[in-house]
Amino acid sequence: MIDTGNYGKALYQLARENGNEEQVLKELDLVCQALKETPAYITLLDTPAISTEEKISLLKEAFGDLDPMLVNFLCILCEKHSIYRFSACAAAYRNCYDEEAGIVRATAITAMPMQERQCAALREKLEKITGKQIVLTNRIDPALIGGITLRYGGVQLDDSIQSRLDVLRRSLNETIV
Repeated sequence: MIDTGNYGKALYQLARENGNEEQVLKELDLVCQALKETPAYITLLDTPAISTEEKISLLKEAFGDLDPMLVNFLCILCEKHSIYRFSACAAAYRNCYDEEAGIVRATAITAMPMQERQCAALREKLEKITGKQIVLTNRIDPALIGGITLRYGGVQLDDSIQSRLDVLRRSLNETIV
Protein backbone atom coordinates (compact mmCIF):
# COMPACT_ATOMS: atom_id res chain seq x y z
CA MET A 1 0.00 0.00 0.00
CA ILE A 2 1.30 3.44 -0.88
CA ASP A 3 1.97 6.22 1.63
CA THR A 4 -0.53 8.83 0.46
CA GLY A 5 1.08 11.57 2.54
CA ASN A 6 4.46 11.12 0.86
CA TYR A 7 2.91 10.74 -2.59
CA GLY A 8 0.84 13.91 -2.19
CA LYS A 9 3.83 15.80 -0.84
CA ALA A 10 6.05 14.60 -3.71
CA LEU A 11 3.44 15.71 -6.25
CA TYR A 12 3.28 19.11 -4.56
CA GLN A 13 7.06 19.49 -4.63
CA LEU A 14 7.14 18.67 -8.35
CA ALA A 15 4.35 21.14 -9.07
CA ARG A 16 6.15 23.79 -7.01
CA GLU A 17 9.37 23.22 -8.95
CA ASN A 18 7.38 23.73 -12.15
CA GLY A 19 5.64 26.79 -10.70
CA ASN A 20 2.15 25.45 -11.35
CA GLU A 21 1.01 24.27 -7.92
CA GLU A 22 -2.26 26.23 -8.09
CA GLN A 23 -3.16 24.81 -11.52
CA VAL A 24 -2.40 21.26 -10.34
CA LEU A 25 -4.54 21.87 -7.24
CA LYS A 26 -7.50 22.87 -9.41
CA GLU A 27 -6.99 19.84 -11.63
CA LEU A 28 -6.72 17.56 -8.58
CA ASP A 29 -10.13 18.83 -7.51
CA LEU A 30 -11.52 18.07 -10.98
CA VAL A 31 -10.17 14.51 -10.91
CA CYS A 32 -11.44 13.96 -7.36
CA GLN A 33 -14.89 15.14 -8.40
CA ALA A 34 -14.88 12.94 -11.50
CA LEU A 35 -13.83 9.86 -9.53
CA LYS A 36 -16.37 10.61 -6.81
CA GLU A 37 -19.17 10.92 -9.37
CA THR A 38 -18.12 7.70 -11.12
CA PRO A 39 -16.93 5.18 -8.52
CA ALA A 40 -17.23 2.39 -11.11
CA TYR A 41 -14.30 4.00 -12.95
CA ILE A 42 -12.05 3.37 -9.93
CA THR A 43 -13.21 -0.25 -9.88
CA LEU A 44 -12.48 -0.54 -13.60
CA LEU A 45 -8.96 0.88 -13.15
CA ASP A 46 -8.28 -1.54 -10.31
CA THR A 47 -9.56 -4.74 -11.87
CA PRO A 48 -6.99 -7.39 -12.82
CA ALA A 49 -9.13 -8.38 -15.82
CA ILE A 50 -7.80 -5.39 -17.77
CA SER A 51 -4.12 -5.00 -18.58
CA THR A 52 -2.16 -2.15 -17.08
CA GLU A 53 -1.51 -0.77 -20.57
CA GLU A 54 -5.25 -0.59 -21.26
CA LYS A 55 -5.90 1.10 -17.92
CA ILE A 56 -3.22 3.70 -18.61
CA SER A 57 -4.70 4.27 -22.04
CA LEU A 58 -8.11 4.84 -20.43
CA LEU A 59 -6.58 7.30 -17.96
CA LYS A 60 -4.82 9.24 -20.69
CA GLU A 61 -8.02 9.34 -22.73
CA ALA A 62 -10.09 10.59 -19.79
CA PHE A 63 -7.57 13.04 -18.30
CA GLY A 64 -5.19 13.74 -21.19
CA ASP A 65 -6.00 17.47 -21.20
CA LEU A 66 -4.65 17.89 -17.66
CA ASP A 67 -1.10 18.68 -16.63
CA PRO A 68 1.12 15.82 -17.92
CA MET A 69 2.71 15.48 -14.49
CA LEU A 70 -0.72 14.86 -12.95
CA VAL A 71 -1.60 12.33 -15.66
CA ASN A 72 1.68 10.52 -14.96
CA PHE A 73 0.82 10.57 -11.26
CA LEU A 74 -2.52 8.92 -12.01
CA CYS A 75 -0.74 6.30 -14.12
CA ILE A 76 1.68 5.52 -11.29
CA LEU A 77 -1.23 5.04 -8.88
CA CYS A 78 -2.92 2.80 -11.43
CA GLU A 79 0.22 0.71 -11.90
CA LYS A 80 0.49 0.28 -8.13
CA HIS A 81 -3.19 -0.72 -7.89
CA SER A 82 -3.77 2.33 -5.69
CA ILE A 83 -5.99 4.57 -7.82
CA TYR A 84 -8.61 4.31 -5.07
CA ARG A 85 -6.15 6.23 -2.82
CA PHE A 86 -6.10 9.24 -5.16
CA SER A 87 -8.34 11.42 -2.98
CA ALA A 88 -6.06 10.84 0.03
CA CYS A 89 -3.05 11.86 -2.09
CA ALA A 90 -4.97 14.95 -3.22
CA ALA A 91 -5.74 15.81 0.41
CA ALA A 92 -2.04 15.54 1.28
CA TYR A 93 -1.24 17.80 -1.68
CA ARG A 94 -3.81 20.33 -0.48
CA ASN A 95 -2.30 20.28 3.01
CA CYS A 96 1.13 21.10 1.56
CA TYR A 97 -0.38 23.83 -0.61
CA ASP A 98 -2.31 25.33 2.30
CA GLU A 99 0.71 25.29 4.58
CA GLU A 100 2.87 27.03 1.98
CA ALA A 101 0.16 29.60 1.20
CA GLY A 102 -0.63 30.30 4.87
CA ILE A 103 -4.16 28.93 4.66
CA VAL A 104 -6.02 27.23 7.50
CA ARG A 105 -9.24 25.36 6.78
CA ALA A 106 -11.82 25.65 9.53
CA THR A 107 -15.19 23.99 10.00
CA ALA A 108 -17.91 25.60 12.09
CA ILE A 109 -20.52 23.02 13.05
CA THR A 110 -23.84 24.57 14.03
CA ALA A 111 -27.45 23.50 14.47
CA MET A 112 -28.64 26.06 11.91
CA PRO A 113 -26.85 27.61 8.92
CA MET A 114 -24.70 30.59 9.85
CA GLN A 115 -25.48 33.95 8.27
CA GLU A 116 -22.81 35.47 6.04
CA ARG A 117 -22.05 38.23 8.57
CA GLN A 118 -21.51 35.57 11.26
CA CYS A 119 -19.16 33.64 8.97
CA ALA A 120 -17.25 36.82 8.14
CA ALA A 121 -16.91 37.76 11.83
CA LEU A 122 -15.74 34.26 12.77
CA ARG A 123 -13.32 34.15 9.85
CA GLU A 124 -11.88 37.54 10.86
CA LYS A 125 -11.48 36.48 14.49
CA LEU A 126 -9.75 33.23 13.50
CA GLU A 127 -7.42 35.11 11.15
CA LYS A 128 -6.38 37.33 14.06
CA ILE A 129 -5.80 34.29 16.29
CA THR A 130 -3.87 32.23 13.73
CA GLY A 131 -2.27 34.97 11.66
CA LYS A 132 -3.27 33.01 8.56
CA GLN A 133 -5.94 33.15 5.90
CA ILE A 134 -9.02 31.18 6.97
CA VAL A 135 -11.20 29.17 4.61
CA LEU A 136 -14.36 28.59 6.62
CA THR A 137 -16.96 25.89 6.00
CA ASN A 138 -20.26 25.74 7.87
CA ARG A 139 -21.60 22.23 8.50
CA ILE A 140 -25.05 21.66 9.96
CA ASP A 141 -25.69 19.20 12.80
CA PRO A 142 -29.17 19.52 14.35
CA ALA A 143 -28.03 17.34 17.28
CA LEU A 144 -26.06 20.32 18.63
CA ILE A 145 -29.33 22.06 19.59
CA GLY A 146 -27.46 25.40 19.53
CA GLY A 147 -24.03 26.93 19.92
CA ILE A 148 -21.01 26.03 17.81
CA THR A 149 -18.24 23.46 17.49
CA LEU A 150 -15.19 24.81 15.71
CA ARG A 151 -12.41 22.71 14.17
CA TYR A 152 -9.25 24.14 12.64
CA GLY A 153 -5.61 23.15 12.38
CA GLY A 154 -5.93 20.16 14.75
CA VAL A 155 -7.86 22.22 17.32
CA GLN A 156 -11.46 21.60 18.36
CA LEU A 157 -13.41 24.14 20.40
CA ASP A 158 -16.82 22.93 21.53
CA ASP A 159 -19.19 25.63 22.75
CA SER A 160 -22.38 23.84 21.82
CA ILE A 161 -25.38 23.58 24.08
CA GLN A 162 -25.05 19.79 23.83
CA SER A 163 -21.52 19.91 25.29
CA ARG A 164 -22.66 22.27 28.06
CA LEU A 165 -25.49 19.86 28.93
CA ASP A 166 -22.99 16.97 28.97
CA VAL A 167 -20.75 18.87 31.42
CA LEU A 168 -23.78 19.66 33.62
CA ARG A 169 -24.90 16.01 33.49
CA ARG A 170 -21.43 14.80 34.56
CA SER A 171 -21.32 17.37 37.34
CA LEU A 172 -24.73 16.28 38.65
CA ASN A 173 -23.70 12.60 38.50
CA GLU A 174 -20.59 13.35 40.55
CA THR A 175 -22.54 15.25 43.22
CA ILE A 176 -23.07 13.24 46.38
CA VAL A 177 -26.46 13.77 47.94
